[in-house]
Amino acid sequence: MFYAFYFLSLVFAGIVVLTPGAPLVLITLFVQVIAVTLLPAALVFLLLLLNNEEMMGKYKNTLTQNILGFSIVLMIIILSTLYALSVIFPGMFQ
Repeated sequence: MFYAFYFLSLVFAGIVVLTPGAPLVLITLFVQVIAVTLLPAALVFLLLLLNNEEMMGKYKNTLTQNILGFSIVLMIIILSTLYALSVIFPGMFQ
């Protein structure tokens, strides 16, 4: 089932790229916006996993690692929001 879904997504991506007159730069920018929008959610779940002592044992995050990790996630959220706004409203930051 995984390979069928993977194959269909590749076929769909190929159809989109080969469509005559498709705005490929705009499509690429919106795909990047979606990627940076979903990245912080994945990072938060990763940090929660790293704080689970039952799963990580002695490799669990320390307080310093948590502060650094969550500050990096916060910075990524801010920067990805600014990037998304600059793509959606191109003249906003001039």
